[in-house]
Amino acid sequence: MTSTPAGKCSRSRVPRGRWAWGALVAVVVVAAIAVFAATGSEQDEPIGPPVPEVMLQGFDSGTVSLDDFAGQPLVVNFWASWCVPCLAEMPGFERVHQQHKGEVAFLGVNLADDPGAAEAVLEQTGITYPVARDPDGSAFEVFQAFGMPTTVFISPQGTIVELYTGELSAEALAERIDRYFSDL
Repeated sequence: MTSTPAGKCSRSRVPRGRWAWGALVAVVVVAAIAVFAATGSEQDEPIGPPVPEVMLQGFDSGTVSLDDFAGQPLVVNFWASWCVPCLAEMPGFERVHQQHKGEVAFLGVNLADDPGAAEAVLEQTGITYPVARDPDGSAFEVFQAFGMPTTVFISPQGTIVELYTGELSAEALAERIDRYFSDL
């Protein structure tokens, strides 16, 4: 038996053949999981958690419920006047909303914001899709969202297809709508 000089690592005693077989098994398992996940995502009904029951304040003092959009694909976008990426993506969201009007519903949700500042943003951006308020952030928390902006894609069956955090360009938004809702 040989000894290793101080400060040097000895060679692993695992035979090279076992290491190679272990790596091969790991690759096969990862590939099988990827194939299973891809196959599962092509099912008729999207897989995801059910949409939580959420009641929001409308800007017109009424209430808005996600149940109001039941049976149709829905894009929910959490935004705030103090969120620079939120403001940057809003014109693109409006363009995509206009392109998919009648096919996909949109709901903007203003998060924990000054009502006057939020209304000024709506005026400046020309948003025409429905908008509601989440003054205490409770709806944001129910979705387990963690950053701004956050966009939630909801199937007509009432399941969350994707919860995306970060700015979405109009192109990325349209691509997701096509991917999730084109077969409807």
